Amino acid sequence: VLFPPEKREYELVYHGKDREEDIIADAIAVPLQPVRTFGRNGDDWHNMLIFGDNLQVMKTLLEIKKDGKLLCNADGTPGVRLIFIDPPFSTRQEFRGTEDQKAYQDKIAGAQFLEFLRKRLVFMREILTEDGSIVVHLDLRKSHHIKLLLDEIFSEAQIINEIIWHYENKLGTGGDKLDGRHDTLL
Repeated sequence: VLFPPEKREYELVYHGKDREEDIIADAIAVPLQPVRTFGRNGDDWHNMLIFGDNLQVMKTLLEIKKDGKLLCNADGTPGVRLIFIDPPFSTRQEFRGTEDQKAYQDKIAGAQFLEFLRKRLVFMREILTEDGSIVVHLDLRKSHHIKLLLDEIFSEAQIINEIIWHYENKLGTGGDKLDGRHDTLL
């Protein structure tokens, strides 16, 4: 059966794509350790800034949610109500800071990039609340691919909008080329 009833109507197929069950099972959870708090937040504080591998952290958050302890919302709903991600754009570049120090690499491309992001999106779906939302910030290189992944993971009916963010602060392409000064929010 090409499209079993429990699966969606279509899916993006590429080399190295793992089953969702394997993604969740194979990720390793890591303990979260408080480093410091800010202001008057004590034992009842729910906001966290977490440093580490986001796949491992999301596995930990999923386990906390399954235990009924991921209560990030004022109404006590388990899970995360909003996720905003600004993943690498698959530019195949290395970026440097203002003092020419290494900032980050964006070298993952092709099917490897798609699977890198898909694994994280699968976990995000699992840690979201029933009425939760995810916003994915991309540029023209991969927004069309990631839209297909989002349709596959969350279902096409769940998309609320595609927002085109046009900005003025970067140089335009000029000349006889179309202006490319925009990013996409899905």
